Amino acid sequence: MPRFNGPYMIAKTHPATSSYILDLPELSSIFPTFHASQLQPFHPNDNILFHYRQYNQLGPIITPDGEEEYFVDSIVNKWKHGRGWQYLVRWSGYGPEADLWRPAAEMKDTVALEKWLANRGD
Repeated sequence: MPRFNGPYMIAKTHPATSSYILDLPELSSIFPTFHASQLQPFHPNDNILFHYRQYNQLGPIITPDGEEEYFVDSIVNKWKHGRGWQYLVRWSGYGPEADLWRPAAEMKDTVALEKWLANRGD
C-alpha cells in the first residue's frame, strides 16, 4: 500500500490533463504537480467517534533566525535515496499522516537516530 503525505491545499488545477499543483511547504524537495490518480481526498478525524486518534500537537519552536523547528518523536523507517539514506520521521504530537522523509544529514546527532540505530543495528 503506498504512503501518502499531506494534507496539502490545491493551488492550481489543470482539468484537461487531470493534474493538480499543490501548495507544498517552502523547503519541500517534492515536485508540486501531481496527476489526480496520485491524490486522495482529506477526511478530518471525527473526534466524537474516534477520540483516541486525537493528538496533542506541539507547535514549532522558532529559532533565533526565525526558522520553525519541530520535535522528532521517532524514526519509523529508512530507505536508500540516491547516494545517501533518508529516514521516515514521526513528529511529536502528530500522527502517521504527518510523517516525512528527511535526509540522514538532518537526523545527525538526534536522540531519535540513536534509538533507531540501537534497535535496528543499522
